[in-house]
Amino acid sequence: MPEHEAPRRLRRAEAVLRRRSRRILLVVEACASDHNFQAVLRTAEGFGVQHVWLVDDPLDPRTTRRGISNAVTKGTHRWLSLRRFPDTAACLRALSEEGRELWASQLAADAEQLLPGRVPPIPPRLALAVGSEARGVSPELLAAARRRVCLPMWGFTDSFNLSVATGLLLQRLFDACPEAHGDLDEAERAELRRRWYERLARSERQFHAWRRWLEEPPEPLPDPRPPDALRRPRMKKSLLQQYVRRSLRLEEEEPPDDRG
Repeated sequence: MPEHEAPRRLRRAEAVLRRRSRRILLVVEACASDHNFQAVLRTAEGFGVQHVWLVDDPLDPRTTRRGISNAVTKGTHRWLSLRRFPDTAACLRALSEEGRELWASQLAADAEQLLPGRVPPIPPRLALAVGSEARGVSPELLAAARRRVCLPMWGFTDSFNLSVATGLLLQRLFDACPEAHGDLDEAERAELRRRWYERLARSERQFHAWRRWLEEPPEPLPDPRPPDALRRPRMKKSLLQQYVRRSLRLEEEEPPDDRG
């Protein structure tokens, strides 16, 4: 690699930074399932949401003792700005201090359906709240919400998986407000750049060599996704091995072609 050329991983980080959103913040309140909780983090990161606030349930030790691993997030949580609260009241105070308008997801007949082309104007500082799998968003949070929103459903099932619902809600919001992507101010972008470069570096020596790119960031990649040739199957290693063995076995059992 020429001396003046930035590593691809830094150019990819710049591409992600250019699309990060501060305007839309996600609040995850008292999620009971570790799998759902971590899947929501991965979903939020995939949509470019930078700030995710996590609200513990003081009555449920599963939420207060929870950690985060790579099992479901695939490491995406490392690129988020996570903030944790011991209860809903503390989260609401912080939302008020930031001047956030709160919208809460609710499965109720009188909740506003977020339909394509019919999403209310997105405020400059929005917080979207999703709740626990069993109870949904708490009454305390619902009482503080400016809007209660839901997704239209046309099947026998009456609810989506939490991560699916979060993804669909975020898609509606970003479709209605595409300018929310890339709205980080320069100070936050610079701080995230420093943090991300340090995590991307394989050693302190490499990070030291990359410091020059902190002052003069490299040109971002046109697309942060990896090229098709480098894309790896998204499945557990054990399942991938089973798939490969089964494919090889089927090839061995396939009869020869006698058509000449």
